[in-house]
Amino acid sequence: MSVRAAWLGIALLLATDAALAQFRPLRFDDDFSAQRQSCAEDENRIACWKDRPVADHVRMSIGGDLRWRYEHADNPRYGLERQDRWGVLMQRGSVFADLRLGEHWRGFAQLASSYTKGRAAGPSPVDENRLDPTNLFLEWRSAGDDEGNFGMRVGVQELQFGSGRAIDAREGPNVRRSFEAVRAYATTGSWRVDAFVAAPRQNRQGSFDDVRSPTQALRGVYATRTGDVTSLDVYALHYEDTVARYAQGVAHERRWSLGTRVFGGHKAWDWNWEFAAQGGRFGDAEIRAWSLATDTGYTFDEVASQPRVALLLAVASGDEDPDDGRLGTLNPFYPRGNYFGDEATLGPRNFFNIHPALTLRLASRVQLNASLDLFWRYSVRDGVYAPNGMLIRTAGDSDARYVATIASLGTIWTPAPGWSSTAVVAYARPGAFLRETGATDALSFISLSLQYRF
Repeated sequence: MSVRAAWLGIALLLATDAALAQFRPLRFDDDFSAQRQSCAEDENRIACWKDRPVADHVRMSIGGDLRWRYEHADNPRYGLERQDRWGVLMQRGSVFADLRLGEHWRGFAQLASSYTKGRAAGPSPVDENRLDPTNLFLEWRSAGDDEGNFGMRVGVQELQFGSGRAIDAREGPNVRRSFEAVRAYATTGSWRVDAFVAAPRQNRQGSFDDVRSPTQALRGVYATRTGDVTSLDVYALHYEDTVARYAQGVAHERRWSLGTRVFGGHKAWDWNWEFAAQGGRFGDAEIRAWSLATDTGYTFDEVASQPRVALLLAVASGDEDPDDGRLGTLNPFYPRGNYFGDEATLGPRNFFNIHPALTLRLASRVQLNASLDLFWRYSVRDGVYAPNGMLIRTAGDSDARYVATIASLGTIWTPAPGWSSTAVVAYARPGAFLRETGATDALSFISLSLQYRF
């Protein structure tokens, strides 16, 4: 409790300047330029803890976040998991220090703690981690100019690229994802290129006991070109898992993925389309897999509440025959945790879905989201997977494709700078495939969260 009380005290101390900071999904990317200017104009402000001079050519920033979340699922995983009696209460917090030495050197350390109460089966690996670094790295970068710059980052660090369909820090669950990695980057003109070698950290529930995964490794190159109307990502990734598990069995997996993402907006239209092709080996089997994800929206700016209507269509290949010497199941590697929604029941393997969505801005600080998600299996010879890649149901003797229908309604409220809250209700009805393989119960879900960043 003392650690949690200390976080709360730090948050209150730094609260007065939260309005000026521009927070990013990865906290080492935060923009404190407006806060720096405000503090320069009034050097006596007690909460000027962003980019604060502490010695000659040495500056420090301090910050963090607190998140409280409650969720309750009736018939978790369509009746396949134990029922929580009163729901689950989760708390997550972190504090970081960002030290800049001159123009080139930087050290960043972020400690995080996550607790969970009420899970009938006990906390999962993404529910609880008492205290461990989620970022702990040293960085060198060139001074930079109009022509661009380059740099290198070494140590424990969160990684997130594009829309998080392949590599993401996993914001939704209570424990975020980090890697032990060496990452080099360069920017020139409208291009940024990142190259990295990484291994995920295995989350353990104790303190300072997370370790580098002994079975998994990831390396790749990710490039982004930013345009006025349309921007482009291209990437090449190589993944390895010595104990990979699919419906075919367990074997050593070596897989490459080549992908591209096109995203942008023009007038009322916006789009975000991504395609990936995969190959490699799974034991003695050849890998041939692919995926396509599209998100196309139109915003009625002149209408009350500025409604945005969108249609999301996606497909990920599955294995056509477990006995043909090939593996056709897509591996999304390290995608966002709540991939399709807060109920987090299905993952992006062997599926295709149709997902209409509506967003309304009810007030300047209140947004309403509504969606309907319809899921099918891509291949009837492959099963259905969870967001973490776990095989939920094998194909068995079922030839049914229809997996589930999920309807959800959610709100996002930002009552004050630094603060945000969400409320989500969802209802999921199992389709023919789940019912024929023993998952027969409809799922209802509610979640409430409150987050403060400082």
